[in-house]
Amino acid sequence: MKYLFTLILILTVASISKATTSQENILLVLDNNLEEKTIGKHILIYQDSDNLSFDEIIEKDSFNTNQALIPNLGLTTDAVWLKINVQNKSSITSFLLDIEYPMLDEVEFFYPDSNNEYVSIYLTETFLEKRDFNTPAYVFNLSLLKNETKTYYLKIKNTEQILLPISIKTNQSFWSSVSTKNIINGIYIGIILIMFFYNLFVFFSVRDKSYLYYVLYVISTGLTHMGIQGYSLSYFFPTINIDGSILTIYASIAGISVVLFTKSFLETKFNAKKLNYGLSLLTILFSASLTLIILGKNHIGFSLMQMATTLFSFYILIVSYYFLFKGYKQASFIALSMSILLIGAIIFLLKDFGILPYNNVTNYSMQTASALEMVLLSFALANRINIFRSEKETAQEEVVLALKENEKIIREQNVILEEKVEERTLELNKTLGDLKQTQSKLVDAEKMSSLGQLTAGIAHEINNPINFVSSNITPLRQDIDDLNSIMNKYEEITDAENVKEKLNEINQLKEELDYDYLKTELTSIVDGIEDGAKRTTEIVSGLRNFSRLDEGELKEANINEGVESTLILIKNKLNGIKVKKELGEIPTTECYPGKLNQLLMNLIDNSIDAIHSKETDNKEGIINISTTANNEYLFITIKDNGIGFNNEIKEKLFEPFFTTKKVGKGTGLGLSIVYSIIEAHNGGIEVTSNEKAGTEITVKIPIIKHG
Repeated sequence: MKYLFTLILILTVASISKATTSQENILLVLDNNLEEKTIGKHILIYQDSDNLSFDEIIEKDSFNTNQALIPNLGLTTDAVWLKINVQNKSSITSFLLDIEYPMLDEVEFFYPDSNNEYVSIYLTETFLEKRDFNTPAYVFNLSLLKNETKTYYLKIKNTEQILLPISIKTNQSFWSSVSTKNIINGIYIGIILIMFFYNLFVFFSVRDKSYLYYVLYVISTGLTHMGIQGYSLSYFFPTINIDGSILTIYASIAGISVVLFTKSFLETKFNAKKLNYGLSLLTILFSASLTLIILGKNHIGFSLMQMATTLFSFYILIVSYYFLFKGYKQASFIALSMSILLIGAIIFLLKDFGILPYNNVTNYSMQTASALEMVLLSFALANRINIFRSEKETAQEEVVLALKENEKIIREQNVILEEKVEERTLELNKTLGDLKQTQSKLVDAEKMSSLGQLTAGIAHEINNPINFVSSNITPLRQDIDDLNSIMNKYEEITDAENVKEKLNEINQLKEELDYDYLKTELTSIVDGIEDGAKRTTEIVSGLRNFSRLDEGELKEANINEGVESTLILIKNKLNGIKVKKELGEIPTTECYPGKLNQLLMNLIDNSIDAIHSKETDNKEGIINISTTANNEYLFITIKDNGIGFNNEIKEKLFEPFFTTKKVGKGTGLGLSIVYSIIEAHNGGIEVTSNEKAGTEITVKIPIIKHG
């Protein structure tokens, strides 16, 4: 709202703010009475459309004088050069040059050093932490000995209007003004935050969109005014090189918010349709301004925002007075608040153009008016709650009467309903009992089916190593007979006379029997028999661990053992499928080991079926099984690259009797039993699956220690 009326006033006061004719250099004299001096009339101005260098600028004699105390150079894409001739007649040797307009994009200060060679200090709107002074304004040190005269230059660029409230101050005067400024802005920020959080809280309570638009307006307007004072960039973006057009974005958002607030608060869509079209057009203008700024069209976006703000200021008064004429008292708050804001804007702009003096009253007139406006709009919203409360009380009285009539009917109906409910409850209890019996039988049938498959697999697994042992007995016996033949030859050596002869016979017999191969073959046969015996022992041990006759009782167990035993028993079903185990170091936990083994068997069996169902070679099938733990839970993850399934199947996955297998290959109770086992352990299960890509199931079991 800072740019309100700019388009109108600039036509009448432009002559005040612009330079007129070329003049000789103006000398600014500093005396002992100086504390703070606004020097707008003592500066020379040159608008650089040719992008000249500093060396070229100091040769220029076409600098123009300025007649305004606060020069306002309007919108320009050119760089503006300022020339200041200063003579020190005071006993003070250190001063501060202060440009109290933080919205300038770039300011470069040129000053002569001890060798009378110019040195520059380059500052931008952002990166405030790099400045010598912790303040959003542009401040530079001036060092002049008594009776010394120096010439200083400033190069200024800005995407928005160039306003130059420039002054020379003593250090004490400067920090005093900074302190005053911080106090005033702190009060303003406090009002903004109070209005924001209070009305945001009310919005969450009443869910009225008017409050939401209001809080958006409050925060965006607050950011705009703080940006004008340089505080938003200082506190929100201190190290980011963000364009100064962010303030135009804030102002556009504030415009959109206040238009939406007006439409919602006055309900113009229903109460004034023709006026509502005008408000919608203003929303489009503010949105277009916001879009242009985002696209980098800063000047066009800025001008459009100014125009939309000016139009809105007049239009909202028309709308509010129209509603007052129609007897809508709520509009008085908007009319009064906007009138106050207009007065504050006019005072602020008249100060910018030098018509009014530059002081704290005029400088903060816009912020003061903005704070009063927000308070009045907040009062309007509070009054709106009173209206809603009155309407609600009337509606509640009507509802109470209706409820009393309905209560009588309900009492009569309740008697009949209770009788019917009792009858239905008896029927449902009987049906539920029948269902439980049927479910129990089906679960037993599923267990028997699994047991039959398991038994056949175990028989096959045990048969292989036993056949291997039995098939090696005959060659073992033959090799032992050959060894005995050689040993008997050694026993025929009776005295020293026939040793040589017998040794020759023994060597001849070794060659006939291929003694070296005989030793190798014996080792291989014994290793094979040993391997078959170990394999049989593993199967029997796995069967014993899997069966866990104590499954009806809680017992400390290690889930890794259950994984190992389950894989041993189900090995014959893999048929080329690779199993990759990553069993972590996990603690034991109190559980039902037999039930967990059944859970593992069902999940691995499903993964095998999913891979078999995929139209690929089983040798490409992979099942990954991993176990991990944290402080609270054990995790079992089984992942396959099988056929997978979609979300529709996932939703029904644990329903009893639901199966994707062909008729006769599954009862649909496997995963239902898995789910009941997890519930018995107070655990959880997560399933992720993609069609044609496989399935991953993670089971979570809480870690419980005995005692």
